[in-house]
This record gives sequence, structure tokens and C-alpha cells, in this order.
Amino acid sequence: MKKVKNQLRVGAVMSYINMAIGSLIPMFYTPIMLSILGQDEYGLYRLSASVTSYLSLISFGIGSAIVRYLTKYRFEGDKEGEQNMLGLFNIIFAVIAAVSFVVGTVIAINAGLVYADSLKTEESLHELQLLIFLLTINTSISFLFSPYNAVISCHERFVFLQFTNIIITVITPIVNIIILYLGFANVGMVCSSIFMNIVVMILYWMYVKHSIGIKAKYRNMPFNLLKEILFFSFWIFVANIVNQLYSTTDTLIIGAVPALATIGVAVYNVGSTFNAMMSNFTIGILNVLTPSVNKLVFTKNDPKELTDMMIRIGRIQCYIVGLVCSGFIAFGRQFLTLWVGQSYLDAYWVAIATMVPACVPLVQNVAMNVIVAQNKHRFRSLVYLFIALLNVGGTMLCVNQFGIIGAAVVTGIASIIGQGFIMNWYYWKRINLDIPRFWKNIGKMFLFPVGLCVVFLLVLSFADVNNWILLFAGIAAYTILFIAVNWKFVMNDYEKDIFRVPVKKVASIFNRKK
Repeated sequence: MKKVKNQLRVGAVMSYINMAIGSLIPMFYTPIMLSILGQDEYGLYRLSASVTSYLSLISFGIGSAIVRYLTKYRFEGDKEGEQNMLGLFNIIFAVIAAVSFVVGTVIAINAGLVYADSLKTEESLHELQLLIFLLTINTSISFLFSPYNAVISCHERFVFLQFTNIIITVITPIVNIIILYLGFANVGMVCSSIFMNIVVMILYWMYVKHSIGIKAKYRNMPFNLLKEILFFSFWIFVANIVNQLYSTTDTLIIGAVPALATIGVAVYNVGSTFNAMMSNFTIGILNVLTPSVNKLVFTKNDPKELTDMMIRIGRIQCYIVGLVCSGFIAFGRQFLTLWVGQSYLDAYWVAIATMVPACVPLVQNVAMNVIVAQNKHRFRSLVYLFIALLNVGGTMLCVNQFGIIGAAVVTGIASIIGQGFIMNWYYWKRINLDIPRFWKNIGKMFLFPVGLCVVFLLVLSFADVNNWILLFAGIAAYTILFIAVNWKFVMNDYEKDIFRVPVKKVASIFNRKK
């Protein structure tokens, strides 16, 4: 038990180290990449990635089922059942990989039906088709090995997972910059991604086989559970459709508008990068705690304990969301100007329009894990699907008149309706989570970030922040104030111990050496 807790604690810390590295590296990497590729080439790269991301839907949501069912067998101590289930999932995902390859190839061949008019040259169209085909190969490889990633997560070997993630986070931009300087452009970056993906997937397979001691078995596979797995996965599949509609459809629609095309895609994706960054920071700890949520549901399923966990994790996520979102609103315009130039300033409004509405679901991610573990995610999927379709329709109506900012605002409004109002009602009235108590604890935590942001916006309206030194000095002052006030007036002992305990342990190590 102690070993598991250590894995959780160290895994959570490493997850945030990875998030920090993954957030800092783009500050140096992205301007270099944009200067070499240019807006058109970068937009083409992002467009191909958005198109190919829809291949993830072919998994039919079964990826979430892997974690649930393998955790169940592990919790019951049935190693034989776990290995048979792994064998079944291996076969399922081999089929999914084959189907995704065929579908992706067809999409690549027919990409001109949608983008021939918006892309400037036939050469650009051919490059888009090649990129889609290569990314299809990458996706198929990921499908083949995805059950092994799930096994590592179910066995709570988070140190290995996060260590691997950190290495990839560091190596990827270095390799990409080398490839870009050698002149291989978009195609070279995608090929390097395929190679690194293969290496990582082989590492996962070897770790599961030799360190965890789990081997896929194919003789007594639980085919009788297929119907149950597919029914469970169907609503995850619907939710995945919604996620795709939210995260990539704007890019696809913008790319098809001749007046916007690849340049619009480039600017929009720079803005959405900050929303993704904020999301990654908040889900880092959630990924580590997913098996714990599943166990709590399987053993007790007590609404009070689940609400307590939701509040405990939600408060931690709220500190991160509050700092990142309010800090970006305060300093985002100056940062974008220095980072990628005046031509990307519309990305500031894209980021705000998507980041602010995302704050609500990001501090409630535990609730989403609860309904998935309880197999009660059907309602969420249906609501999100309806709202997502409204988002697509609204974006198509607005994008020609209001451009990329209009697309972002429509997406934000849809998020507020679906992820905010409707889902909070569902968590409260149908799942019996104490949502009023949750917001009583969490809601007041947003007041100080809002006030601090307003003060700094007023100050910056009179200050000319035209170099990195002034900008970083302002961000540092903002961060120190944010942490100091929260530490003094908001944080409880549990939250302070997250920082105090590691510091005390490091101090004790140095004291022993003396």
C-alpha cells in the first residue's frame, strides 16, 4: 500500500514536472518552428493533424473500457482474467488499427474534395495528402499498443509512465528543430514522430511483459463480455465525437474558408495552444488518480466521499486554472507580440474565448471520472453531442463574418451551456454529488484571481512592456502575489503539505549528509 502511495505521489509530481517542461519548451521551440516553416506551412501541418485526429473515433471509445475492466480484474486479484482480457483487447485494437489505416488512406486520397479551393497551390494539396497519410500510420501504431499503456496505468506504475513522458517531451522538439534546419519541414517532423512513437510503444510492451509480469493470453478470452464492453464504450464513443467536434472542427472549417485557410488555422491553433496547456496542467494529477476513483466507486460508491475527493482535487486544480487563465488575460497580448509577432494577436482573443469557459469543467474532472466508473455517462454524452452539433452549426454561420474569433466565441458559449449548467445539474440531481457544497468551496477561490487580473490589466494599460525582461518581471510579480495571498488566506493544511512535505524530505536528506 505504501508503495502504491509513493507511486501516486511521485507520479503526480513527475506529471507536473512534465507539464512544466511541456509548457516551457514551446516558448523557445514554437518561434523557431514558425520562423522556419512560416504561417502557411505551419497551418498545413496543424490542418493535417486536425483531420487525422478524427481517426481516434474509430476506437469506438474502447480505450476507456480497457482501464475500467483491467482495473476490475486487478482489484479482484484475478491475474489470469486480466491476461485473458488483455488478449481480447489486443485483438480488438489490431482490428481498429487496420480499419484506421484504411480509412485514413481514403481520407488522404480524397482531401482535395474539401480543401482544393482553399489551398493556394496543387503542391500544398499534395503535401496535405502526404501528411495525412503519414499521421494515419502513426495513429494506427498507437492503436496497436494502446492496451499496454492501459496496463501500466491500471497497475499504477506512474513513475515509469511519467519518466517516459518527460523524456519524449524533451527529445521531440530537439529532434524537430534539427530536422527543420536540415530542410525536411513538415514531412520530416511527422516521420520523426512515427519513429519515436514506435520506440515508446515497444518500451511499454517490454515493461508490461518483464516488469509487471502480465502477458496477453488468447485461449480463454472473455468474449461473453464483448456486448457489455461495446455498450459501455458506445457512450464514451459519443463523448469522443463531441471532444473532436470541440477541439478540431473549428480548425477544419477555418481551413476550408479561402479567406482564412492555412493562415487562419495557424493563428487559431496558436490561441488554442494556451487552452490545451491549461487543460494539461489540470488533468495531470487526474490521470494519476483515475484508478483510485475507480476503486472508490467499486468498493463504497459513497456520494459524500466522492464529493470530498472532487472538492479536494478541484481545489488544487482551481489554483492552477486561476493562475494560468488570469495570468494569460493580464499578460497575453504582450507575450504574443514578443513571442510570435503582431500577426498572431488575434490568437489572444481565441485563447480567452476558449480558456474562460473551460475553467468550470477543468475543476470538475473528478466528477466525469465518477460517472464513467459508474457507467452512467450516457446522459453526458448525449448532452455534449447536442451542444457540439450546435457549436458546429454556429461556427459555420459565424466564421465567414467574424473569422477565427467568432469560431472561438461560439465554442466557448457551447462549453458554458453543456459543461457548465447542464452537467452540474446532472452531477447534483442524478449522481448525488453535493454540487452546492462543491461550489461553496471552489467558487470563492476565483475571486482573487479575477481581482488581481483586473489590477494588472489597469497597470499594463499605462506601461510599455516591450521586452522580455519587463514581461518576465511582471509575470514573476503576478505569480508571487498569487501564491503568497493564496498561501496565507486560502490554502488549507492538506494543500500546503503538498509543498511542505517534499521540501522537508529534501532538507532532511541534506541534514543527514552534514
